[in-house]
Amino acid sequence: MSRLALVLLTLAVAACGGSTPTTPSPTPVRTTETFSGTTVQSGINTCAGDSHNVTAQEGDIAVRLVATSDPNNALSIQVCAGGVDTAGNCAITQQRISVGQTLTGPRRGISQQNIKPLPFACVFGNTFSPTPITYTLEVTYMK
Repeated sequence: MSRLALVLLTLAVAACGGSTPTTPSPTPVRTTETFSGTTVQSGINTCAGDSHNVTAQEGDIAVRLVATSDPNNALSIQVCAGGVDTAGNCAITQQRISVGQTLTGPRRGISQQNIKPLPFACVFGNTFSPTPITYTLEVTYMK
């Protein structure tokens, strides 16, 4: 065999068998986390408070309001990619959630999702209530 043919044969064999095995991605697992925090109305339609981040794979994100000190037994809740509330970026758009209620929506945008509870009166009322509101949420998502 000629020297050139031997080199070409060696290169062909190396090209065929030189791949490295790939590790498959782990299968997402349904996960439930509990979050507690405080939110407060600092003015009419102005709120501040805790928010919570999860890294969610494709699938639904569900939020259940377990408890709140809000006198209406309700909060406003939203779940948005990266905490940015823009059209098409939220699994759950800002809406009322009552104690015991679960809201669900498909993950939208990037995997980093931000859960933001706000006082009911801040979003749905017109009265000012500066008393801090406590809450407990359960968030279920694919991790």
